[in-house]
Order: sequence, then C-alpha cells, then structure tokens
Amino acid sequence: MKKIIVSIFALFAIAISGNLFSQAAYLDKPEEFDPSKPCKIMVNLKLTSNEWGIVEIAQTEDMYIWTWKPKEHPAGHPLANGIGGAAWKNSNDALKMTKEDEGLYSFTMVPTEFYETSAANIYKEDFHFLVKPKDGGGYGDPDRKTEDLSVAVDPPAGPVVKFLTVPVGRGEKKDTILSSTKDVFSIVYNNTAEEKTSMQNAEELYVFPVAYDETGASYLIAANARKAGDFPQLKMKMTKDGVFQYSVIPEKLFNAVPSGQKIIKIEFQIVKPNLKTTSDMVDGTLTYSFNQGGC
Repeated sequence: MKKIIVSIFALFAIAISGNLFSQAAYLDKPEEFDPSKPCKIMVNLKLTSNEWGIVEIAQTEDMYIWTWKPKEHPAGHPLANGIGGAAWKNSNDALKMTKEDEGLYSFTMVPTEFYETSAANIYKEDFHFLVKPKDGGGYGDPDRKTEDLSVAVDPPAGPVVKFLTVPVGRGEKKDTILSSTKDVFSIVYNNTAEEKTSMQNAEELYVFPVAYDETGASYLIAANARKAGDFPQLKMKMTKDGVFQYSVIPEKLFNAVPSGQKIIKIEFQIVKPNLKTTSDMVDGTLTYSFNQGGC
C-alpha cells in the first residue's frame, strides 16, 4: 500500500519557539530579523543565573555587552569588548547597554556592520555574549557578570510559494507527478501571495478540473468554470488563514473514463463560487501530467 503524505508543511509563517519573555536573552522583534538591518538584543537579568550577583550590581552600575560570536573584534578595534591592558576591567563605552526597565537591558546594532561579517556567518554562528558592568572583576577579584548567553537566529524559510502539490511535482515547472491517478493528489494555493486584487482575501474557492486521457479525450465534472461552485466535491478546504487545499484521487473523481483508457493530464482552474467574469478566477491554468507506472 502506498503511503501518501497529505499533511502540508507550513509555507508562510515564521515559527518562534517558546515564550520569549521566559528567556534571559532574546530579540525584541524576531520576526523582523534581517542581519543587514537594526535589531535589538534584549536581556532580562532577573532570568539569568545571578551566580555572580549581576542583578544587584545592575541596581547601581551601568551594564555592557561583551560578545565573541559571530565574530570578536581584536584589541584596539573601535568595537573591541574592552579597552587597555586590563580589558575585562574596562568595557568599551560603545558597548554600553540601554536600561529599558528594572533588570531589563537592550543593545541595538546592525549585525553585519557591528560584527563586520556576512549575513551567512551570522546565521551560522548566532549571537554569543554576556552582560557585565564596566569593571568585570577578575585579575584576582571576583568576577562580576552573567553566565554566557546566546540568541539563535535562523535564515528565512525561503520565498513565499503561491502553489505547490503533494506529492511535489518534478521537472522545471514542478508539473510532472510521479504518483499515479489512483493515489491521493493535493494542490495547495497560498492566497496571501495572490497578486490579482480581485482574488485577494478569498473566503471560498473551488477548482474547475479537466482531465485528458491518452487519446486526447477530455472529461469534466462541471460543464464549465461558472458551474464549479455547484459541486461540493470541487470545493477547496481552507487549512489555515489564506491557505486553500484541494485533495483528490483522480480516478475516483473522473470515474467516467472508459475501461482501457488512462488519465494522463489534469488541468485545474481555481475560481470563486459566484464566478461571473475573469476577475473571479486565479489567472492561469495549473496543468499536471501523471505517471502511469505507479510508485
């Protein structure tokens, strides 16, 4: 028995794992993160280990970021972590953090400019740092700092996709389906990526399919696209806001194909149920060729 995956992976959302406000370090607006644009790193000292008393130290002293990844600047650099022969005792004023609230501090930068490295390297290495007062102790004195902190940043999932199929089509146009017409086939349409104004923010959609056999003969469920909304079996399902899916076993849908003939191609037009003009349909026809050897 063939196993066909019909659950659709998330195409358009950016997943933010966990509750940001339960983390000691996080980005202010992770969904807007772009290494070439300003970002704000937030640190809640009250959620650190406080092993070195940083919460109490922050009540009377300024806080500074001390960072070494994705890249650490060498001594003498304008953005080096510390200055002079005892750098740990003399944080760079350029790395002073902003007090947002009691125990809550931020540091704003453009990552590619601050670290002087590529966006790819930032995504690879993430942000690694700690927070300390200007004098971090050391050199025989007790350390004054947080534990090592980090903020993970991931590259975008990829471009927004308007159409996809399950199983995914092969070839340059992704229109060759390697499963047979006896298997479940799904079209997913991302209406949030729709350029056509009259079709944006659609609430109900249908497909108008036309199947073709090896002789070129065509087979219809609805007589034409205007009638598609009269057939419940042609209705697309909204799986999440703005995302529609139509799943079907082609041979069951087109059960009037004569014995001995096989469906080799199906064309789909996506339409509104009250189709009157071309303003009520998605531009273009989706055409898929099907493998007949099984999978």
